[in-house]
Amino acid sequence: MSQRSRTIAITVLKFAVPVVLILWLLWRIEPEQWETLRERPKDYPLLAAALLAALTALCVSFFRWWTLVRCQGISLGLVEAFRLGAIGFLLSFVSAGSVGGDLFKMIFLARRNPGKGIEAVASVVVDRGVGLLGLLVVVAAAMSGAAVSGNPELAKIGNAALGLTGIGMAVLAILIFGGRPIDAILQRAARWRYVGGMITRIAGPIRVFHRHPFVFAAALGLSFLVHGLMAVSVFWIARGLYGDLAPSLGEHLLIVSIANLASAMPIAPAGVGVLEAAMEWLYRVVPTEPTTASGTLVGLVFEIVKVVMGILGLIFYWTAGREVRRSLAETNRERGR
Repeated sequence: MSQRSRTIAITVLKFAVPVVLILWLLWRIEPEQWETLRERPKDYPLLAAALLAALTALCVSFFRWWTLVRCQGISLGLVEAFRLGAIGFLLSFVSAGSVGGDLFKMIFLARRNPGKGIEAVASVVVDRGVGLLGLLVVVAAAMSGAAVSGNPELAKIGNAALGLTGIGMAVLAILIFGGRPIDAILQRAARWRYVGGMITRIAGPIRVFHRHPFVFAAALGLSFLVHGLMAVSVFWIARGLYGDLAPSLGEHLLIVSIANLASAMPIAPAGVGVLEAAMEWLYRVVPTEPTTASGTLVGLVFEIVKVVMGILGLIFYWTAGREVRRSLAETNRERGR
C-alpha cells in the first residue's frame, strides 16, 4: 500500500470510528428516553448559558497556556495566544485527541522564536500536563464526595486517579521546588544512554518554573477552573434538556471529569464518540437516584457546543496571516509523515 493510500485509509478509519460508535449509542437509547426528551420543555436560555460557560473555559485554557509560554522566555501577545489556541482547538476536530492543535502551536512558536524550539515544545507539553493533572485532581476530589463503594469499576477509576495525582504532584514538587541537588541529578541523568536526551528535554523546561512557582501554581488553579466550567456547561445542558431529571451538579463534576479523561485518549477526532460512550455509562452508575436522562444525548449536545466554539477558530483561520498559514502547512506535512 502506498503512503498516500495508507494516509487516506487512516483518515477514513479515524472518522469512521466515532460515527459508528455514536450510531451504536443512539441505537441503544431506549424508546422511553426518546419519549422523555420529546415531552420535556427545553430551557433554551440555560442551553445558551452552557455555551457561554464552555466558551469561558476555553478562553481560560488559552490564558493558562499564555502564562506558561511567557515563563519559557518566549515573546507572545495575549491576543495572539488566543488566536493560536482557537486555531489549535479547531485542528483537534481533524486529528485524534488534540495532536494536531498542539503540533501547530509548537511549530508556530518555534518558527517565530529561532533557537527556542525546545521551549516551544515544553510550553505546550507542560500546559497539557498541567491540564491533565488538574483533571486528575478534580476526579479524585469528586470521587471523595461520591457514593462509589457499590461500583468496583468506578472505585478503581477513583483509586487510579488518586494514585496518579499523588505521583504527579510529588514529581512536579521535586522538579519545581528542588534545589541544586536536583540539578546535579538531572545533569548526571542527561548522560544516560538512550533516555538522557529525553530527560533533559522534559525536565529542563519544567525546572524553569523553579523561578516561577507562583505562576505554575496559578496555572494549576486555572486548570481546576477550566474543568469546573466544563462540568457546569454539561450540567446546564442536562438541566436545559431534562430539568430536574438530570443528575446533580456534584455528580456532573465526576461524570464530566471521567468522561473527559476517556475522550483524551487519541482514538477519535476531538474524542467524539468516546465522550458519549463514557457519559452514557456514567449516567447509569454515578447518580445516587436513577435517572431517565440519556448521557449519550447530553454528550452529543455538548459536542454541538464544541463545534460552535470551533467556529471561533475558523474565523481566526480565515483571517490568519502568512506566518500562521505557513505553520499550518508545516503542521500538515509533519502529520502526514
